[in-house]
Amino acid sequence: MIASDQRLVCCWQQRGSWLWRSGSWPPDSIRDGQPLQREALADLLAELLLDCDLVGAQLELVLPIQGSQWRVLEGVDPESPVDSADLLSITNDLNWSLDPSDSYVAITSCVDQALIVGCSRSLLHAWIDVAEMADLPLRRVDWMVSSAQRGLMFEQQEWRGDVAWVFSDESSYRLVVMCAGIPELDCRFQVSNDEDLQLELRRRVAAWQVLSGSTEPLAWCLCLRQDLLSTLLSLIDPDRGETSLGVEAPWTPMAVMADDEMHGRQALERLALQGMRVDIY
Repeated sequence: MIASDQRLVCCWQQRGSWLWRSGSWPPDSIRDGQPLQREALADLLAELLLDCDLVGAQLELVLPIQGSQWRVLEGVDPESPVDSADLLSITNDLNWSLDPSDSYVAITSCVDQALIVGCSRSLLHAWIDVAEMADLPLRRVDWMVSSAQRGLMFEQQEWRGDVAWVFSDESSYRLVVMCAGIPELDCRFQVSNDEDLQLELRRRVAAWQVLSGSTEPLAWCLCLRQDLLSTLLSLIDPDRGETSLGVEAPWTPMAVMADDEMHGRQALERLALQGMRVDIY
């Protein structure tokens, strides 16, 4: 299941096919990824699974974009266990807004590097409470961005160049640049109007290319609404060897409700579901 500030998306496998359904949260029930009305969220979660005939299912929950952060750790073996003292020392030097003594972190492998993902204790405990109130066993928790990045890299294994990945939340745009599958730049920014988005993306990517010295071809992956995709038609420059990566792939869960089919599923949500699916297998 994927939680955002607006809705909950449920995805499951039935008779060999992957299906999905969504439900809208009550107004003002989540802010910046933090559940504010836990009982109302738990009721929706339980009712959605009941309607989908998924009684007794184990829950794997993807947390909203807001509230979590990540870093690539150099010199850390992702396959070697890290004790609590070393982990605390690492988190003290990450230059992020999370308080090392009041946060949860997880270390996973990302190609040949270690990737650390963290969130505050209050955020994680709030979502654990939602699952408990819904009387659901919470098997695993992940984060929208790291799960979607994993799904994107799985689907684009044949691409050997750099990737500029663009998506958005309610208040800002996000640009993640990956080199050999490893995130090297992650920046959040706002623009006064959509026409300035292309200029801002080009400026930031060019600055990263100069700083990193990368000469690899660049592929753009744009997880944005359709009208923005039309605005960004000239962003991709074939003369520089640039191309685009499709966010739709052969693996696409089927909507079970007509409303979901009509409104569609967000590209970022599908990639996050793909990332979770990859780990299942």
